[in-house]
Amino acid sequence: MRRIGLKKATTPNIPTASTADIAFLLIIFFMVSTHFRTEKGLKVNLPKAEMTERILKRRNVAAVWIDATGKMTVNDNLVTPSSITALMTEKVIENPELVVLLQADKDVKYGYVTDVLEALKDARALKVTFATSYGKGGGG
Repeated sequence: MRRIGLKKATTPNIPTASTADIAFLLIIFFMVSTHFRTEKGLKVNLPKAEMTERILKRRNVAAVWIDATGKMTVNDNLVTPSSITALMTEKVIENPELVVLLQADKDVKYGYVTDVLEALKDARALKVTFATSYGKGGGG
């Protein structure tokens, strides 16, 4: 006897030929639409320099900003010299090749710069460079 109505169950076929294209388009979309935040720091007028050397590698650099009123920031966060010590101690432990770029206003009282330098010394961040502006050709 023939059995009528019994059909073999089939699994649905989902086409996956275009999934690589879709993934590629999503990657391009996120690459184009992503905004990378840069440090803004404080508004400072850097002192002039007759001669300067440009730091080309930014990977091992941490910036400390001091404005004319004595406000200090690291990574766009207001800090005090004691918190600079704690913060830079962590950074030096993570990266022993760390160079601190000190960007101090030309009109800041030197006592603030000394406080930051002492805090950096306590944090064992001994590689410090001072940012300057260079008016004519060449340099940084």
